[in-house]
Amino acid sequence: MQHGAGPWEVSRRAAMLAALGAGVGYVFWPDHTRAARRAPRGRIELTYWEKWTGPEGAALQQIVDWFNQSQDRLWVRLLSVSDITSKAMVAIGGGDPPDLVGLFTFSIPVYSAARAIMPLTEFAHLGAFELDRYAPGIAALLAPDGMPWAGVNTCYTLGLYYNRRLFLQAGLDPDAPPRTTEQLLDVAEALTLRDAAGRITQLGFGAILPPWWPYIWPMLFDAPIFDKLANRCTIASPGCVAAYEWVQQSAARLGPAAVRAFAQDFGRSMHGPGDPFISQRTAMIVQGPWVANFIRQYSPDLDFFAAPVPLAPGLPEPDRPRGLLEADVIMIPRGCPHPEEAYQFLQFTQRQDVQEKLCSLHCKPSPLREVSEQFRRTHPNPAVDVFDAIAKSPRVSVLPQTSVWERFADETTSAFDAVWDGADVSATLHDLESRLQRQLDRAADIRRRRDAARGAG
Repeated sequence: MQHGAGPWEVSRRAAMLAALGAGVGYVFWPDHTRAARRAPRGRIELTYWEKWTGPEGAALQQIVDWFNQSQDRLWVRLLSVSDITSKAMVAIGGGDPPDLVGLFTFSIPVYSAARAIMPLTEFAHLGAFELDRYAPGIAALLAPDGMPWAGVNTCYTLGLYYNRRLFLQAGLDPDAPPRTTEQLLDVAEALTLRDAAGRITQLGFGAILPPWWPYIWPMLFDAPIFDKLANRCTIASPGCVAAYEWVQQSAARLGPAAVRAFAQDFGRSMHGPGDPFISQRTAMIVQGPWVANFIRQYSPDLDFFAAPVPLAPGLPEPDRPRGLLEADVIMIPRGCPHPEEAYQFLQFTQRQDVQEKLCSLHCKPSPLREVSEQFRRTHPNPAVDVFDAIAKSPRVSVLPQTSVWERFADETTSAFDAVWDGADVSATLHDLESRLQRQLDRAADIRRRRDAARGAG
């Protein structure tokens, strides 16, 4: 998975590697999946590590080439790095970081607490980093403690993709996707087909696909899973319990084992020609805007559109879309060889024309408050306005901004699987909340002791 939706990509080894980083040094090296472009004589070369490969990496290379051709002092060399979250921390701790690193917004609390990245306020003498240029949700992600730590590469939101052709075949209105969670279950059942043995051959909708974000379903019920101000996990709140009871109900309607067997066929084919939505074997799926890029590549005739995720009936402001907002970010590691020059490139990537170019190539909405008419008119994702409205909605959700987010993602995956298979929802979530709260409390205690030691020093 390459799209900012990366918590599942982070290895459980990350915390251990981060702790070892100060004494490890040269342990991991970038994967040179694209030809390195060497700096012309006389230029300062900046090394930029990124996670993207394939068409998304190629799109970013266009931005790097643009910068390299726009001036004659600096030269950015883009390298694709697998398992980048762990490797970047190790490289920084070992005193050999790149000049720039592309990570995720959920990485910011971890890296800033470890003093592994430089706050962008340190470069104010080179030009201020203006948070008010970004959509409010994006600004909050870039500056979780009020201080900006990163620029945006692209942002994404999650919406409900649906296959218009399959809607028509089932006698459903292709211009009226489900708006509530109850409607979603009814439409999913109408769009699910089985063979003579009862095996699912076409799935209307399954919360188990894709398997990457088992923690998003409370947003359909306006139920946050984390209280940042109180540093409390709230995943066992009544709203969250209702959300996962709905997940369990969705599994029961179609058969939890049957849906799981169907989903297992797609473990390695997401975003390829065998992707469940792209291959038209799943009629509806919650996905990010980038999927339109893969549809263009593998199934350009697919008749699809997207809508905001359906909501629990009776929620306030039903016309204000909900959804998850996340971003891929670019940061400057502390101790890098050329920090001021790196900031110059970072500032270039935040220009409106540059952002619109990259976001268009990725089929994503812009993270900026203002977008040009040309961006909207020529955008390759026909549903970009839907994703843009979610990104700028006051009801949008973000991932918990905590240094223990990886544990949230891992632990929630196990709880989701148990709920899907019929476990008691309330008991499962209360146990999950207790485990996660212990992690939050432990992290807060470590932070307090570290801050006290720094103060004493």
